[in-house]
Amino acid sequence: MEKHKAKILVIDDDPDFIDAVTPILESAFYDVVPASNPGEGKEKIFSEKPDLILLDIMMDSLFDGFSLCHAIKTSKEYKEFKDTPIILVSAVKEKTGSRFAFRGEEQGMIGPDDYIDKPVKPNDLLARIEKFLKK
Repeated sequence: MEKHKAKILVIDDDPDFIDAVTPILESAFYDVVPASNPGEGKEKIFSEKPDLILLDIMMDSLFDGFSLCHAIKTSKEYKEFKDTPIILVSAVKEKTGSRFAFRGEEQGMIGPDDYIDKPVKPNDLLARIEKFLKK
């Protein structure tokens, strides 16, 4: 019997990021579903039913990564996905020298399960994903 390959939805408006992480994830035998904006990501959440979501924080949209993450974790519309792990990613540290820190109430309000800075290190990314998917 073949083991289920976990499906990872990558939502990022940067095609270079999607192109960079896809082979990393595929090398670990994950199915990768790309989405280039939050609207497409929303559609693919329902159509693909991912096991984990890798979500960029800042995209060129009013419905950015923070909003989508919060909606998935708290909205009735997404109730079947509220337990789907979400790892937020951002290049803010690389661009500004600062990083987002999610602690306590902030993490509960926004709802990410983890956060990782861009550029991502392949081994770090895979370790964080595996932490959520091993069951």
